[in-house]
Amino acid sequence: EYMDSNKYIEHLVAQLEEQRWNLWRQKLSVARLQREVAQSKSEGAMREKLIHELEEERHLRLESEKRLREVTLESERSRAQMRGLQEQFSRMEETVRNLLQSQGSPGQHGEGTVNIMKVYQEKLSEDSRKCKEGMEKIHTPTDEDSRSESSSTEEEKEKTKLLLERLKALE
Repeated sequence: EYMDSNKYIEHLVAQLEEQRWNLWRQKLSVARLQREVAQSKSEGAMREKLIHELEEERHLRLESEKRLREVTLESERSRAQMRGLQEQFSRMEETVRNLLQSQGSPGQHGEGTVNIMKVYQEKLSEDSRKCKEGMEKIHTPTDEDSRSESSSTEEEKEKTKLLLERLKALE
């Protein structure tokens, strides 16, 4: 009986050890599953954040594209206006030449020529002012848009200088 009880105790101790190991393995499994769940939640939150950032970037890109189209359209309008002004300037130059030729030599009608040139210069100044006002109506874009517009504005200033030089040459 004593032997049987020792064996029974040993058997119970072995079962207890086995249950401890099983409990330990279950705790490890639970901890691993908890980590996986936490990681999954973290990835889900991160995924939502990335989706939100992606939507925001998409919205900004669409706004930039819209602004680019507006600036391009305004630039085309300005170019057309500049071409019109240049054509008008050329017609005015031709008119002045014709008037000067029809009046004879410049020495005979000096005062009339000066008056014609003053009117011509006033008209050119007015056209130049209108062109500048048209360019000022363009909204100031950001970053790359502003660089392209400033180069366009510089181009417009250069054309205006050339027109003024042509006027001086005519005088």
